[in-house]
Amino acid sequence: MKNVLYLILFLIFSIKTFGQQSEDSEFKRVIPQWFSAWSLVYTDIYKIDEIQPVQFVFFDDQYVYSTSLVTIPEGISIKGFDLLNLKLNWKKALHHNLITLPDKTSVPVKIMSFAAEIPTGQHQAFFVMPLPSFWKKMGIESKELGLDNLTTGIFLHEFSHSQQMKNFGKKITQFEKENKSGVEVNDDMIQNIFSKNNIYVDLYQSEIDHLYNSVTGKELDRKYLSKGISLYNERQKTYFKDQYQQLTEMDDIFLTMEGLGQYSMYRWLIHPQGGKLDEHTALVGVRRNKKWWSQEEGLALFLILERIKNPKFWAKGMFGSEMTTAIELIKSKLQ
Repeated sequence: MKNVLYLILFLIFSIKTFGQQSEDSEFKRVIPQWFSAWSLVYTDIYKIDEIQPVQFVFFDDQYVYSTSLVTIPEGISIKGFDLLNLKLNWKKALHHNLITLPDKTSVPVKIMSFAAEIPTGQHQAFFVMPLPSFWKKMGIESKELGLDNLTTGIFLHEFSHSQQMKNFGKKITQFEKENKSGVEVNDDMIQNIFSKNNIYVDLYQSEIDHLYNSVTGKELDRKYLSKGISLYNERQKTYFKDQYQQLTEMDDIFLTMEGLGQYSMYRWLIHPQGGKLDEHTALVGVRRNKKWWSQEEGLALFLILERIKNPKFWAKGMFGSEMTTAIELIKSKLQ
């Protein structure tokens, strides 16, 4: 009888353990991949080995997995993963289609991936993203990259912003307080203001074409680059005045932030220890439908910048407390 009892207890424990492993299997597979991808880009390409604290919020159809005590004040402690110098304690809980973020706001479960500031005055960040199964359920895909590469790339892009709260993020917060444009401050604000102005759009498109034409080969085509920068200057000078005067600085900042995110994604995709894709396929996949101006032009600026100087010489100015824009660096090399 005792042996039967032990067998029953063993089976119950085994079923419970197996169920928990099944529930957590995607989390345990994906998060090490995403963290490894960031470590590769950050240490191998940018030559930086320490990151600023971040609170993580990942989720799937049922569960939220987080290092934030605001997001999961109670819940089940699970074995998780550290990221470089960050030692992280993980919990999971049922989200019931509503997640409380580390800034104490609550959001419905949906496709979203972003880094934001925790309003403590310390410029600390949190990061939110669904696991790949959730993207798949929502019909998100990429024929060039595949879902795993796409979601890893999105993680790299958005997570890069978590390391920019003390430089670019701080500047954006200041601009939000002084904003006179009448448009919500975000990386698409210039597109939202001028997308229906055909003359502006034509000027922007010519600018984009010249910038990308300057990097079609291995060597930088300085003739195309010079013309592209001239159009860049003309566009800002012509349209960023009066109530839009502050947009010149914001344009430079958003192009740098979004460009660095896209560039981080691209460099991982072509890395022999990363996505292992050829450059053409990776570039098409990263640019996707070329719909978002700041991402599209920002990527071009970083493709130009890497041809001017190795990333290890300028990357530190994109993170931490320093602030250097891509266009500043490019212009300084053209003089």
